[in-house]
Amino acid sequence: MLKTLVRRIEVAESAAVGRLRFSEDCICFPANEPAVFFSDEEQETAYRVKCPLHGDRFQKHYHLFRPAWLRERQAMGWKNRNAQYKKAWLASALPPLCSEPSQ
Repeated sequence: MLKTLVRRIEVAESAAVGRLRFSEDCICFPANEPAVFFSDEEQETAYRVKCPLHGDRFQKHYHLFRPAWLRERQAMGWKNRNAQYKKAWLASALPPLCSEPSQ
């Protein structure tokens, strides 16, 4: 009986890890919604900003060319972005992707 209770607690804890909310002070990009930059300069600017809790906010990747029209498409999808993603983007000292105020 005790073994099954311990096992149930372990399963519940592992399930809860994926549901944890970000701390108010955290400005990291969500793992399931990685940052998308349009130039090496944008990525470098954002990378220099460190999270007060975790340090590096994302992993740098080799930059692939993205055409200007793709930025417009990303701006249209801004309203569908996770609140943590919006907070991380705005903390990056980069201009907002659209004129819509953050929520």
